Amino acid sequence: MARLASSEDATGPPDLKIELQKSPNIEELYTFAVQGCEGRASWTSPILSYLEDGKLPPNSNEAKKVKKQATRFTILNDVLYKRFSLTYLRCIEQDEAKYILEEVHEGICRDHMGVRSLMGKIIRASYFRLTMQKEAKECVKRCDKCQRYGKI
Repeated sequence: MARLASSEDATGPPDLKIELQKSPNIEELYTFAVQGCEGRASWTSPILSYLEDGKLPPNSNEAKKVKKQATRFTILNDVLYKRFSLTYLRCIEQDEAKYILEEVHEGICRDHMGVRSLMGKIIRASYFRLTMQKEAKECVKRCDKCQRYGKI
C-alpha cells in the first residue's frame, strides 16, 4: 500500500474498494474431535430444534426461555454457534468441554492458570458452554499441582 501510494500521482487518493460482509466466511473449521453421547439430550437440543425446525418445548415458560436464548445463537455448517461480539463461539457438549478444559489447563503448555485466565483462553479459542465457568472452577480445584503450589 505504501509503495502504491507513493507511486501514484498526488492529485487524489487512489480508489479503495471496501466490502461489507454480512455473514461469516467459514469454509471448514478445524476443531478437536471428541466422541459425544448421541442418545442423551443436551443443553443445545432445544435451541437447535427451535432454530432448525421451529419446534418449542410444550411448557410455555421453557418455550419463552428457548426463544429468548435462540436469538444469540446461529447454525453454521450444521454446528451451533453463539454470537459473541464480533466472533462466533462453537457450542460444545460436556465430554468435549472436559477435554478442552484439561487440555488448556494441564495440556502441552502446562500453564495451570486460574479460573478467569482459563475461561479467557477458552473463549479466545472460540468455544462456548453455558456452564463452562463452573466447570473451569471445578477443574482448577481438582488440579493437585494448583492446590499444592498455587498462591494462597
